[in-house]
Amino acid sequence: MLKKVDYGELRELLQFAYPERRLLLLGTIFLALSSLVLLIFPQAVRITIDQAVEAKNMMLINKLGIIMLIILAIQSVAAALRYYLFTLAGERTVKRIRAKLFDCLLDQEIGFFDSQKTGDLMSRINSDATVLQNTLSVNISMILRNLAATVGGLIFLFITSWQLTLLLFIILPPAALMAARFGGKVRKISQNVQQSLGAASAIADESLSNIRTVRSFAAEPVETGRFARALDKALAVARSKIKLVASFTGAISLLGSLAVILILWLGGRMVIQDELTIGTLSAFILYTMTVAISVSTLGSLWTDFMNATGASARIFQILKRTPAILNEKGRILNQVKGEIYLKDVRFAYPTRKEYPVFGKLNLRIAEGEAVALVGKSGSGKSTIAALIQRLYEPGDGSIYIDGVDIAELSASWLRRQIGTVSQEPILMSTTIRENIAYGKPEASLQEINEAAELAYASEFIEAFPDKYETLVGERGVQLSGGQKQRIAIARAMLKDPQILILDEATSALDAESEELVRKALHNLMQGRTVIVIAHRLSTVKDTDRVVVLDHGEIVEEGSHSELLQDGDSMYFNLVENQLRLN
Repeated sequence: MLKKVDYGELRELLQFAYPERRLLLLGTIFLALSSLVLLIFPQAVRITIDQAVEAKNMMLINKLGIIMLIILAIQSVAAALRYYLFTLAGERTVKRIRAKLFDCLLDQEIGFFDSQKTGDLMSRINSDATVLQNTLSVNISMILRNLAATVGGLIFLFITSWQLTLLLFIILPPAALMAARFGGKVRKISQNVQQSLGAASAIADESLSNIRTVRSFAAEPVETGRFARALDKALAVARSKIKLVASFTGAISLLGSLAVILILWLGGRMVIQDELTIGTLSAFILYTMTVAISVSTLGSLWTDFMNATGASARIFQILKRTPAILNEKGRILNQVKGEIYLKDVRFAYPTRKEYPVFGKLNLRIAEGEAVALVGKSGSGKSTIAALIQRLYEPGDGSIYIDGVDIAELSASWLRRQIGTVSQEPILMSTTIRENIAYGKPEASLQEINEAAELAYASEFIEAFPDKYETLVGERGVQLSGGQKQRIAIARAMLKDPQILILDEATSALDAESEELVRKALHNLMQGRTVIVIAHRLSTVKDTDRVVVLDHGEIVEEGSHSELLQDGDSMYFNLVENQLRLN
């Protein structure tokens, strides 16, 4: 069964164009003028043939020629203005859709992105929105223009010769029925085409984003093959759409040709029998051609319209989606001390619900305490950090900050109270100054410089020719690992959070860089509640407490020295294995 057009969705789509109503109204006026002038033209032809040519009145022919020239000039100017106004309104509307779509994407919870491919989401912003751009700009004006030409042409056809017009109405209903059935099929196929192109875009985005990994494994042929196979699938879907459109175009063309032949046949008979003048028949044929061309164009525009509804369905999947975590909704505390309490927390990642990370986790971190989380990979260390930042919601249980359930707090406000420095900090492809000020865009250059000094970053920054205006490249690729870490620490310094999460911030550095980063981290940790996620155990010695995790459970906790006293403890074995590896 064919999927019907979602008119509610279309209404919402057109609401994006509402702010451009003045441009659209003015464009509609010029559209009406252009269409009216176009419909008057065949009457001028009729008068020329019947009154001037047959009477051999040269003066009247000259006069009518000038009139027709003026008519066509008016029509051309009106058509140009109509195109300009509708296209400008369409461009502005699509800009608004893209901005809203991007805003909605940024509002989605992290679990949503775990199950989506970035390339597919980018395809919705770029490819799908481009399809809408054509529909909401030129195509709308073309649809209105051709509808006006069709309706107006039919009226003039009836006025000119009702007998010949009735002949056309034998052909029009089958054409309309065919267009309706065709539109439903094209909409469904168009949505499949957009999805297949989105899948190909996802592969391209993944390959280019990880180009260094691709290059280091000499995996270019593998990625080329993946992309080619995705394109082949998209081509196969597109081919079925092309066949459908070709069949429809041929059928409509055949019906149009049949209409013209029948009119010439019957009209010729009526002229011979003096029931119709040659001028009137000529005008009727021009109106018929106008209607035929308009109907044919409407068929093509209907195809584009169905393409747009397919693309809009993918866009509205995002626009209508309510995030599982609302970023701005919730309380804001006047002051944050930094006490953290995870009570009876159960959690499984949304994409792996059958594999719970925590069964019933309880962990309390006092205000100003530095706690190290250690354990094997997959034990739940990074998951605790993600839950505290409310990147995910626990399946059961609660997480408290200063005695307040974080589910009651504004998620955006909460994250502004938490600073993070990860093992591989991601920098934006902009300047050093903008990266340091990322968490505090209004910061002055003096504040940025002070944060950089505390992070032992100012020395290498000042050595660059452009200093703080130096571009770091995509993901900070133009900086060394130690430099990136110190930029990230400066960023956290400037943000001045009460809670700090350090995800093994020194593990990938050489000895000299590690020492500088350690000093910077020491400055950063002062007076804050600190969670250290430790893969290398050398970073936990100076923390107040060590919490050992195993399969999502806390199996041991105490100070570094206390845990080492038990030769059978998991922590002792972890330290011993670490020392053996070093």
